Amino acid sequence: MTQGSQVTIIGAGRVGLKLAELLMTSSGRIRFVDHRPVAGIDKNLIMSDAIHLTLEAESAIAGSDIVVLALPFTVAGAAFRSACRQFKGDALLIETLSVKTKPASWATNLPRGVEYLGLNPLFSPELGWANRPIAVVAYRSGPRLEAFLQLLRRTTASLVALDAAAHDQLLAQRQLATHALLLSLASILRDENTEFPLEVGPPPYHLLLAGLGRMLTGSPETFAEIQTENPFAPTVRLRLIAALEKLSGNGQEVLDHLRSEWSDLAPRLKPAAETCEHLFADPIFPLERRE
Repeated sequence: MTQGSQVTIIGAGRVGLKLAELLMTSSGRIRFVDHRPVAGIDKNLIMSDAIHLTLEAESAIAGSDIVVLALPFTVAGAAFRSACRQFKGDALLIETLSVKTKPASWATNLPRGVEYLGLNPLFSPELGWANRPIAVVAYRSGPRLEAFLQLLRRTTASLVALDAAAHDQLLAQRQLATHALLLSLASILRDENTEFPLEVGPPPYHLLLAGLGRMLTGSPETFAEIQTENPFAPTVRLRLIAALEKLSGNGQEVLDHLRSEWSDLAPRLKPAAETCEHLFADPIFPLERRE
């Protein structure tokens, strides 16, 4: 990436700030556009609505080599339409949405020379880049896009290149379905009527409880976006329901079903089983002794 590149990040949330840390290593000034004050970036913050941009925000975008759209779906489309009028001809636009089919269609409205990248870090930003998977969708390639990907590779992140439809289908199965299961567990636990602590349960439940606890510290808007914007969501949730229904037969039917499932998948999951043994070596949630 060219040293001294000018960057504007629209949306100074966790993802936008994390990308700013990365871009600082090879960029010039980084400006943020956000509708609210954000601690630590006062001198570089332009207070502006992302949809109804101020003249200062428009000027920053027009002078930027890289523009990052780090916004939720509820405003991203309208913000894109406002910002794309300002892009200079060889700029790179990066969007960070959790679903890519719809953003892919926006490319037709971009100026001809603008490069366009979809980025989906499959982890919470505060966990860091190293050895983490990042889904990348190159809607429009070019030298700035390739330079940015090279910058990402230097963090030792694992880049997974997909097209928009493949991204949404894969993430529906691996992210959306996982979230749906955990959110369903949350509903069961919320309605539970017992005096026992939530931590009372077998080790596999503890893993799910840890994942659920992590989810519930995040933004509900993010999880709603994943469940509602992915075009493969209805099909995947119906598959989950069908899989659960197969556990409601008689004993022999359920046993035959499980044997069939295990024979297909178990050999591929041996490394995961070994990891699980390591995780279960000590209690995940140690409990105080109760008399």
